[in-house]
Amino acid sequence: MKTGTTSVPVAAPALPGTLRRTARVCRAFILSAAVGLAIGLIALVTLPSVFGYQSLTVVSGSMEPTLGVGSVVIDEVISPLDARPGDIVTFQDPLHPRQLTHRLQRMRVDGDTAYMVTLGDANDAPERWTVKTDKQISSVVTQLPKLSYARAALGTRYARLGVMGEVLGRGAFLLVDMWRPRRRVG
Repeated sequence: MKTGTTSVPVAAPALPGTLRRTARVCRAFILSAAVGLAIGLIALVTLPSVFGYQSLTVVSGSMEPTLGVGSVVIDEVISPLDARPGDIVTFQDPLHPRQLTHRLQRMRVDGDTAYMVTLGDANDAPERWTVKTDKQISSVVTQLPKLSYARAALGTRYARLGVMGEVLGRGAFLLVDMWRPRRRVG
């Protein structure tokens, strides 16, 4: 007597191909997100100058808690006559070759000279300085907390090379993909 056994072909699971495709998509997403974040941060820090603003890094705690160390402030260039008490202004330090960003306490104009008194929110001693009314100072428009740390990291040579390599690599990939002959289905 003959026993009939039927064998049914079982397809191998398609997991390895699917897994590779998923990994490739995830890797592309992560790399694109990292490059997008880097380009966004660079644009956020450099584009203000195109529109007449300047970005500066807060390096001391003299304005805490209003402006924290590591924040990036976006300043608008203004005439000294446009500044009002309570504004946070950036000006040339009268004692050292650096810029300070402090709150304007008082201002008096005498002829073509503005006499300013500023004080950092966390400081005890005010600064007294003068500026000609036809010169410029700047006023803080907004702040971006802790952004200077990312700005410093992206400012390194290796980060710039990495971003440039990523952009060039993606461009080469697109060119190869564009010029590769297509397989015909059928």
